[in-house]
Amino acid sequence: MPLKVISVIPISKGIGKEALSYFTSLDLLPGTMITVPLRKRMVPALVLSSDNASEHKAELKRAPFELKKIGKSKAGRIFSQEFIKTAREAADYFATTTGSVLDAVTPKAIVLNPPNIESAVTRERAPVPERYVLQSDDEERFANYKSLIREEFAQKRSVFFCLPTIQDIKNASELLERGIEKYTFVLHGTLTKNEQGAVWKEILALEHPLLIIATPSFLGIPRGDLGAIIVEKENSKAYKREQRPHLDMRTFAELYAKNIKAKFILGDLLLRTETYGRGRSGEYLEFAPLKSRSLTTAEQEIVDMKKYKEYDEKMPFRILSDELKMLVARNRESNGNLFIFAARRGLAPSTVCGDCGAVITCDRCSSPIVLHRAGGKNFFLCHKCGERVGSEIRCKNCESWKLTTLGVGIELVERELGNEFPDIKFFRMDKDNIPTHKKALEMAEKFYNTPGSVLIGTEMALPYLTRKIENAAVVSVDSLFSIPDFRINEKVMSILLKMRVLATKHFLIQTRHIKQAVFDYAIKGNLLDFFREEIELRKKFNFPPFSTLIKVSARGDKNTVTKNVEMLKGTLEEYQPEVFPAFISTVRGQFIMNALIRIPRESWVDETLKEKLLSLPPSFSVDIDPESLL
Repeated sequence: MPLKVISVIPISKGIGKEALSYFTSLDLLPGTMITVPLRKRMVPALVLSSDNASEHKAELKRAPFELKKIGKSKAGRIFSQEFIKTAREAADYFATTTGSVLDAVTPKAIVLNPPNIESAVTRERAPVPERYVLQSDDEERFANYKSLIREEFAQKRSVFFCLPTIQDIKNASELLERGIEKYTFVLHGTLTKNEQGAVWKEILALEHPLLIIATPSFLGIPRGDLGAIIVEKENSKAYKREQRPHLDMRTFAELYAKNIKAKFILGDLLLRTETYGRGRSGEYLEFAPLKSRSLTTAEQEIVDMKKYKEYDEKMPFRILSDELKMLVARNRESNGNLFIFAARRGLAPSTVCGDCGAVITCDRCSSPIVLHRAGGKNFFLCHKCGERVGSEIRCKNCESWKLTTLGVGIELVERELGNEFPDIKFFRMDKDNIPTHKKALEMAEKFYNTPGSVLIGTEMALPYLTRKIENAAVVSVDSLFSIPDFRINEKVMSILLKMRVLATKHFLIQTRHIKQAVFDYAIKGNLLDFFREEIELRKKFNFPPFSTLIKVSARGDKNTVTKNVEMLKGTLEEYQPEVFPAFISTVRGQFIMNALIRIPRESWVDETLKEKLLSLPPSFSVDIDPESLL
């Protein structure tokens, strides 16, 4: 059999090249998945083209390198042409390579063991794909989803229901699969490789329309009859990849829906501000009228914690208001359930030197360290790198022992409540205390089954509270306002709304920032005015949806980073980059600086800028539409 030259896309991050070429005697069709040798290892690759080597003889002689040969290789076809096209478009948008995108959006179990199965069904494509937004309370939103699924099934079309986390998938599947259990499939990363492969094959083999409830990494299932892609909980930051390539899976899903001409729906209790703005400007249709007000049956109360200091200047710092104590007592007497939210882990979120005012930071990564208590002893823990040191430390700046803790952490709340109510059962859910999904499920169930109990939790607890409870309270959220991030008001509003709709009897907020407008919007469920204010601020400072943000980060030793950033400023001069140190400027001994570019949304993708970003060395990280500027 004559030798062939094949061009492939290596499905791996950090390659830097869009395509590579190899020799082979295998007869490989475009779209076939194989494995190829690369940098002393075997990596999966997608065949782009295959030509007889004799046709490239002259080019091969002039080439400054020798092509490697591919021997026997497990081959299969797993990607549809529309999915490959989407990966190319996403690579352009996020200034990366197609192989890096495919590596990020396809489960390793499928890439490494490609099931050579074509979809059993296809459907006629719609002439114009429709894009929608949906903002309403959970019950109403899921009622709309059920209606859409019925309509798509009636048209012999399947639905992909996309969610950011495993617990979200569990909650949604219980609500959506009733009556269609035989045609509902669930996929997520905690399934074994064999389980993922088996479900993938079964989905492709069935001819009946299906409901696929999965995380975004399973979007590539080449099901030929997908009529709708729903991205639920679209406000979740889990859709944005923290590691390279920094894909936003919401954008990828939207591109894919366009390419397969399927309906596309973004839904949440509170949409992202840029999504809401794009909906109001006509980029998205309203699947149902966007809710401008969120309703609740709970009595609501906001407590100004500054009043205690006003009554008595010598009064120690109060963690629990009288109103919150009364709520805890009433909850016990009525055998209800009470969830208390605390924004920060540990005893105190930050520690400062009482002499020079310096913030006490981690020796390894320069992040602020957090005071904790375990086994009867206090210690400092860095939540960034995990470094742990004893509490008997000095200020690095002035060698003073006079250290003062600031803020309210969840462990301090638990201790104060335990001292005040020794006869009440308290549960605590945060990453320090509950490290696994299984343990979180177990604790949530114990909480629900213990009348009069109180669960104290950080944001991680919210997805596990799947049933209504009588009472909810926010003991501390003020520390979030100290984070210099343009999304912080939206984050606080989202947390408060989730808490508010959770409670059936009483919802209480404690704050020392009573004049922050977000508290008034949350208590009244006033989504319309919240978005009006946010969009005005975004417009004033040219944030999304009025621009596309591009964050370029450099890390390494300080001198090298400083030189590299100066070079970057020259390279990108025409785009007027704003250069600033990262919020945590040193991580594991590496100094970090950021450069921010704002360009009009309609101007991205800018081919010239994209090529400059792609040409940057690996010490630079490029993030399009960053979740945070810090």
